Amino acid sequence: MNVFYITGASSGIGEAIAELLLENTNNMVIGIARSRTIQHDRYQHHYIDLSQPWTDKIFKPNSFNANKVVLINNAGSIGPIKPLNLHEEEEISENYFLNISAPSILCNQFISCFENSKSECIVLNISSGAGKHPIHSWSTYCASKAALDMLSQVLQLEYPKFKIYSIAPGIVDTAMQEEIREADKTDFPEVDRFISYKEDGELASAEIVAQKYVDFLNNCSKHKDVLYSVRDL
Repeated sequence: MNVFYITGASSGIGEAIAELLLENTNNMVIGIARSRTIQHDRYQHHYIDLSQPWTDKIFKPNSFNANKVVLINNAGSIGPIKPLNLHEEEEISENYFLNISAPSILCNQFISCFENSKSECIVLNISSGAGKHPIHSWSTYCASKAALDMLSQVLQLEYPKFKIYSIAPGIVDTAMQEEIREADKTDFPEVDRFISYKEDGELASAEIVAQKYVDFLNNCSKHKDVLYSVRDL
């Protein structure tokens, strides 16, 4: 049995990855999100808001017998789409907690739980091109995704037993893109560019991107680096 823990499993890329993994009878999926959309015999769910500290114990030692144990840090938010000085302090804190503190804590707990197991252990962090290229009015999102890339690289140095990856999905047709297109042009001067992505059919579907992530996880031995983009796979 392979065990997959997926944050943000109730929508978008996270839900699409979970659905694909459940097609394989050797896979068990454990979702972590505020709501549940998947009903399946091999699916379990933790109702957790990852923008706030939590107390639930997510990783269980009984997974030690799994052939493969995988943590997919997918949950994230674009945050307020406006210049930083227009953010409320609480908005800044919550966005950073969801995008970088929560994945860091989950990596900490995952590694502590499985570092002595005989299972193949993998961490897949869903990063973003925004972590490599600055975008006006996306300060907390760009900064937190850049931090996620660096966290992944450091963890690979510290824990060579684990396979650590940070993979950007490209531009995907999800609720986040809808939120971006609805931003006020006064706050977000580049909004027309993102509207054109939708109108010109340049957005990839969550299902196609999810399939690339699943294929990657099924062929990890071919991939020696930490940072990748789905577009290059």
